[in-house]
Amino acid sequence: MIAPRSLAHGILLILATQSVAVAQDSREIRGRVVSAAGRTPIGIATVEVMDSAGGVRAHASTDADGGFHIQDLPPARYRVRVLALGYTPRVLPVEISAASPSVDLGSVALTAAAIVLQPLQVTGQKRDVELAPDRTTYAVRDMPTTRGGTALDVLRNVPAVDVDIDNVVSLRGNTDVVLQINGRPSPLKPAQLGNYLAQLPADMVDKVEVVSNPSARENPEGVAGIINIVLKKHADETRSGGLTIGGGTTGHVDVGGNLGYERGPLSLYGSYGFLRDNRPRRDTIFRANTYEAPLTYLEEAGLRTQVPLAHTLTGSAGYQLSRQDELSADVDYSTRTEAETYGLLYRDLDSARALTGLSDRFTRGTNHEFNFETTLAYKHGFAQKGHKLSSELRVVRAREGGPSAIVARTLAPDGTPRDTSALESQVGWEHPDENSLKLDYVRPLSGLLRLETGYRGSVQRFHTTLRTEVFDTAQATYVPDSTRISDFTYHQIVHAAYGILDAQRGKVLLQAGVRVERATTHFHLQTTGATYDNPYNSVFPSGLIAYNIDDTRQVKLSYSTRIRRPDDTDLIDPTPHYLDPLNISRGNPYLKPEYIHALELGLQRTAGAMTMQLTPFLRHTLNAVRTIRSLDSTGVMTRTFANVATSDAYGADATIALSGGRLSGFASASAFRQVSNAANLGPGLSAKTFGWTARTNASFRVSPTLDLQMLLSYQAPLTVEQGRVASRTRFTLAARKKLENDRVGVTLRVIDPLNTSRESSTTIDPRFFQISDRRRVIRGLLVSVTWLFGRAPQHEREDLIGNETPQ
Repeated sequence: MIAPRSLAHGILLILATQSVAVAQDSREIRGRVVSAAGRTPIGIATVEVMDSAGGVRAHASTDADGGFHIQDLPPARYRVRVLALGYTPRVLPVEISAASPSVDLGSVALTAAAIVLQPLQVTGQKRDVELAPDRTTYAVRDMPTTRGGTALDVLRNVPAVDVDIDNVVSLRGNTDVVLQINGRPSPLKPAQLGNYLAQLPADMVDKVEVVSNPSARENPEGVAGIINIVLKKHADETRSGGLTIGGGTTGHVDVGGNLGYERGPLSLYGSYGFLRDNRPRRDTIFRANTYEAPLTYLEEAGLRTQVPLAHTLTGSAGYQLSRQDELSADVDYSTRTEAETYGLLYRDLDSARALTGLSDRFTRGTNHEFNFETTLAYKHGFAQKGHKLSSELRVVRAREGGPSAIVARTLAPDGTPRDTSALESQVGWEHPDENSLKLDYVRPLSGLLRLETGYRGSVQRFHTTLRTEVFDTAQATYVPDSTRISDFTYHQIVHAAYGILDAQRGKVLLQAGVRVERATTHFHLQTTGATYDNPYNSVFPSGLIAYNIDDTRQVKLSYSTRIRRPDDTDLIDPTPHYLDPLNISRGNPYLKPEYIHALELGLQRTAGAMTMQLTPFLRHTLNAVRTIRSLDSTGVMTRTFANVATSDAYGADATIALSGGRLSGFASASAFRQVSNAANLGPGLSAKTFGWTARTNASFRVSPTLDLQMLLSYQAPLTVEQGRVASRTRFTLAARKKLENDRVGVTLRVIDPLNTSRESSTTIDPRFFQISDRRRVIRGLLVSVTWLFGRAPQHEREDLIGNETPQ
């Protein structure tokens, strides 16, 4: 029998144990958010608890009295960030331990701040999605589906952005989008820029900013807007460096590292990345030659292999000369060597689809790429808060090209070679260079009005050469083919000045701006002596009205004018470029610039950890550039480019993003109607189409150290000029395991598990009918390991130039 005294002791022990458990389960952070001016409560403010890596571990919204209460936090050091529309955010350090399981922050006072529109800022970002009147920002540095991948994999994780099988980037289905690196446009053209992004490790990318309707401050090029890829310019906020190594079943290998140093006014950052990959592509073409009687058919089957070896090096240095002055320099350097082979098999068929001819063509070559960019920037802040001057000098040098050898053979019906029909040697190079100077001046004119003005001048030079030689059996040597020799230079000089007025009155934000440009272009084709000059002036007005309904809801209406300059080698070089003997590409030196008038309505709402955005849009384009294909009587397909009279597109984007909890990510959809008037080119080329896309990127925190992520996207079929494009689907799975207090991370990616990485299109013309299908063999597994090292800095480095409060 248990004694009463022993029973009492046991009950006390159980109660004490339960009280300790309750204390451990009641780990919490609480407080009250108020305005600094009147100490009045701020309702529906957002409170985020961030871990040492900058990830949001928990969140809450304040109630009507400004109070918040966040529970079930494991012992650790945190930073609590408090945000409310119209107030300057605050970040407070907090530590939860066994000794102090509950932390009361008391009254957290926020200072009111004028909400004025800001230009693209290269600053740190913690929320997965952040909405602003002029842009949407996506934090991508911790996405498991991008680990071990490239910058193109990062873009595939951004709503309304797509990357096709040739690494060409599009926004809302439009490939004419300006891609910026750290807020600076690249002189590289779409194909070259896609190759550059394909060698840029995803670990170097910090965030992506999407500006679908830019103001007069920004570069006016690009029909669809601007995508700004922000590279890491400092070590991860709690580390001074890191190493990453990865590999996969596709032959993928990547190695990268970064190192940061900060002491006093000096900050340094550098990173290196190596990438090797092997993703073959299979192409098929089926063509019905309806111009022939009787009808004939052509079948093509091709296999392209590309094995790139890429090295990328970035560096940045900043020095605070004084409280008002800062000097910084950035350098980006990359090289890429790519061994490439392309084998094609041609089958000629009669009207009964019986084989009448068989031949093949094999190309082997090496492509070399070189990119170098350096920037020197200076910022000066005046005594008045927000009054500042900045300047930037930029130099870009690039090169791409190399030799290739081609063998064409005639085959017997059983596939054995009969004879060699052609031997060719080809060397092509492209040299895009640019020098630019930018000046920006900002001055508050009053507490409600701000002036922005600036200048941008750029000198671009593109030098392209192509030399083709064919083997002459009579001379037993290679001789030049004059029809496939090109040497041309394209010069473009642009002077631009802009002015913008920002104003805020109560809940209303206003912006009006104008940009004036003078462009001079000179195109000289040395092989023929032809010269094409096209000087022109342009005016680009812009405007924005935003109304803050309350702290969580905003409505905005924006307008801008854009331009697409025909300055791409493929667009204007009239020299025929042979993809193969039956497929030729030829530019049009008489192309006119496109002018686009864009109008957008934006509806935004934030509810705790959820952000919602609905954006109806309208675009009216004059002289839209389109691809036109024609077939001659010998069966050779020629691709060229022409201006259609007008093109109108209207539709809407919708995005819902969730962050902070165990489930985070986004779901987005876009639908649009496009009407193209090509009556100026001839009958049957105008097109009307309806298209839509949907995408979801969901992450689930299984435990504090294990995250799962899924990316699924779908693009519906589209009707285009001269045909239609089939639907596309992409699917990726990933898991990330955190080890050693998040200093070590292991990521597993399953790429294209359903083998849906393909693109198919149909071309319909009175003379022919063609179906093209291209498929990337990218299905596989990728594993990457990341190790972060160093000590945590005592503070975050911020851009304070011109933002200080005078003492």
